[in-house]
Amino acid sequence: MDKYGYDEVKATVMKRLRKEETVTSEQISKEINALLDAFEAAGLVEEIDRNLLFREISSQVSVWQPDPSVLRDKKHKNWLPERKTEISWGFWKRYRQYLEEEKSWSSVVTGKLDQVTDATLGDIGNPAQSGAWDRRGMVVGDVQSGKTANYTGLICKAVDAGYKLVIVMAGMTNDLRSQTQSRLDAEFLGFESEIGKFHENGSRIGVGKIEDHGQLIVQPLTYSAHGGDFRARKGTNSQLGGNPLLLVVKKNTSVLNRILTWVEGQGQTNPETGGKIVNGIPLLLLDDEADNASVNTKDPEEDPTAINQAIRKILKTFSQSSYIGYTATPFANIFILPPDDGSEKSKYGEDLFPRNFIYYINPPDNYIGATKVFGLSESIDGLASVDKSLPLIKHAEDAEQFFPAKHKKNLPVDCLPYTMIEAIRMFILSCAARRVRGQKNVHNTMLIHVTRFNDVQEQVIGLVGDELVSIQRTLEFNTGPQCKDLLAELKRLWEDDFVKKTSSIIELTGDSLITPIQWSEVFRELTEAALKVQVRGINGLAEGVLDYAEHPKGLNVIAVGGDKLSRGLTLDGLSVSYYSRPAKNYDTLLQMGRWFGYRPGYLDLCRLYTTKEIEGWYQHIAVATEELKREFKLMELSNLDPEAYGLKVRTHANGLSITAANKIRSGKKMQVTFSDSLAQTIVFDKNKNTQANNFRQVDEWISGLGLFSAQKKNNYLWNDVKPDLIHKLLAGFKIHPFSRGADPELISKYIEKVNDFGELKGWTVVLISSGTAKTSLPIGGHQTGLIERNEVQSDKDLYWLRNANLISPEDQHIDLTDLQFDAALNATIGSWAKGETRHKVQPTSPSGPFIRRARSPERGLLLIYPLDSSNVLLDGKRFTDMPIIGMAMSFPASSSKTTVEYQVNTKYWLDRYGDDEDDV
Repeated sequence: MDKYGYDEVKATVMKRLRKEETVTSEQISKEINALLDAFEAAGLVEEIDRNLLFREISSQVSVWQPDPSVLRDKKHKNWLPERKTEISWGFWKRYRQYLEEEKSWSSVVTGKLDQVTDATLGDIGNPAQSGAWDRRGMVVGDVQSGKTANYTGLICKAVDAGYKLVIVMAGMTNDLRSQTQSRLDAEFLGFESEIGKFHENGSRIGVGKIEDHGQLIVQPLTYSAHGGDFRARKGTNSQLGGNPLLLVVKKNTSVLNRILTWVEGQGQTNPETGGKIVNGIPLLLLDDEADNASVNTKDPEEDPTAINQAIRKILKTFSQSSYIGYTATPFANIFILPPDDGSEKSKYGEDLFPRNFIYYINPPDNYIGATKVFGLSESIDGLASVDKSLPLIKHAEDAEQFFPAKHKKNLPVDCLPYTMIEAIRMFILSCAARRVRGQKNVHNTMLIHVTRFNDVQEQVIGLVGDELVSIQRTLEFNTGPQCKDLLAELKRLWEDDFVKKTSSIIELTGDSLITPIQWSEVFRELTEAALKVQVRGINGLAEGVLDYAEHPKGLNVIAVGGDKLSRGLTLDGLSVSYYSRPAKNYDTLLQMGRWFGYRPGYLDLCRLYTTKEIEGWYQHIAVATEELKREFKLMELSNLDPEAYGLKVRTHANGLSITAANKIRSGKKMQVTFSDSLAQTIVFDKNKNTQANNFRQVDEWISGLGLFSAQKKNNYLWNDVKPDLIHKLLAGFKIHPFSRGADPELISKYIEKVNDFGELKGWTVVLISSGTAKTSLPIGGHQTGLIERNEVQSDKDLYWLRNANLISPEDQHIDLTDLQFDAALNATIGSWAKGETRHKVQPTSPSGPFIRRARSPERGLLLIYPLDSSNVLLDGKRFTDMPIIGMAMSFPASSSKTTVEYQVNTKYWLDRYGDDEDDV
């Protein structure tokens, strides 16, 4: 009789523990010992590391996940409670069992998935309801946080409830479509959709191996091969209305038009429009990476307008349809609303704005996102807790010499940067260390993303392959000075980097699966780990995908590519990333963050090689996205609907920073408001003349204010400064475009407009002065201590504030009365008590939003920060002897709903941020 292995024992223990409402360490130990004692006595089990088993199970059952946040329209009635007991839920029960038993998901996490998919199902159309209906929504989740599992769960429940056609638009590449199809084969269908694999591997895979759920039938009209997209001949043999149908397709005009032709061919003539209509067949259309529908490319097959129109035509053809967009960067969808005049709506159907509901899925606490990787500052407006950055980042400043930011597609690459060679060695060490921890039959991936040009990528692939072969041969033959030198370097990297950082990561994360490893243990696994590694190109020149499913004992791969690596494609076991390609629009950067996700038991073996500049961009992303998540939560508590959120994001000064401009390729007028916001300069030109101009402007302006009204903690305050003086300062002040959330021209227009409503009539101006400054000098006749703010990178043409933040938390409430301060603090504590903030202990000072709401709409706050420039370098030298002037403006909540207009066009964006798209 075969003996039980580690995975089988673990699954059995987990199954027993799921019967308990709460699981303690004592219960875990008791179940492990009882089971293993019985198995060992009967000779039924292999040798099992009980400590490892305990740590692994403990880490999974202790995962906590916050509730999702949701905004929904008020008119819809949730139909699910009335039908829940009459539905058998075969697909869903099978999928949940698969996640818990095969994927070892915590019952807490599957419980949250059950909760959010129930809620989402109740928000889309009821497939048992007669008559016409259509629903539009959006589900937002962090990059690599489990969106696919979310919509797989929804598909299971939707088909259980009666949906007859499910279409999943899985990105814009064959790789991503194929990967998504394979995932749904295993987790929804239960069999191989590709005919050859079906006959070769047998009929059951994934959920299909789980019995006791009855006969569950779905017919796929697409399959998992690279060319398995929807074809007209496949649809010819399939009729709507019988067994449920599944299509997993690319977001491509030709493919979508083939689907449209197929469904129209099965419809009747609509007497009202003369077009075709399919009645009584509920359609669920899921749009993965929904923001990518609008990305402007030169390929007419991927024209955003044509894709948008094709999607809307398909939806319009069904009298009963539900559309849900899934994305990690939702703000683009808000900004790219197409003009919806009567003719367009009549021709294509209603636009894709999520008018009925928007969900934000909060990830579990073991998710590693931007705030954990890059850190989140204590002083970020309204965020009261601190996330220290994990010690995973290594700077790759030599990459710029090999891959300049604006290089051409014929760039010659003769050798690799030293940091890339080091990263390859770190990857091999990571693979070896995972083997030491018992993680032998697992996937290990390294990402290299340095250029958008396929021809340049091909050169990198060749050089990386040469370096890998050299390492493999040297370790395999294990003789000579070359081997001695390589082993000495690997030992140095292990002891100087991994050993030191493992203890820090254990302390920061509490991951019980991470244990210290000695060099001697790593050394024993090095050769075998290295020999398993291969190099693959993932770009427009390469056919095929990262076929992890074809390697049950683990695929170990260095993946070199561009956008194909950055949009939705899952990189299993990603541990080392080398990313130096500058991309300065935020949604692109977020999507390129393939290193976000879950790293149980090997987070300390992960490294991100990137530049200090890119690190700064990600820190700014962490701030901006956290702020907009907070806005979402506050609007949920106010019981607002998706349209209100759309308006809020479209008019939010920092919302523009996230994703708007690069999505607005043709000139378009937009609106922005500064109501209830903090505008601050966070990026400065290292241009001597610009900074001299700003200092001179501020020096003269403050001098003209006369005697200050008060002095608090060395800071100088002037009360009741009139708007005309604020306009005068803003008119001459120069900012860098990356601080566009603090655009002086837009702010000045906003102040002028709200003045008509009696708002912002009086300003408190504060000249911030440090009492512990190394340097002080007179500004406007007042001796002022210069403020120190660290920059993200040096020797670049920009001075970028670390953590993308200028102000100190206490500065924003400097002008409040005692009553206003107490009101703001009480509101902050109340928000914390309801679990609405990330802070673990009760706040002792008010947060930004409640400070601004406590301030009268008649009053604004202007904070001026003279920054010490002594350590701000350009080409290794101090670029100016003068202070760099930063400004922050705190705006109270306005009751006037005033906005100001601005215009963005293609040239504006490309001039400042370049083109981030791959050359394919």
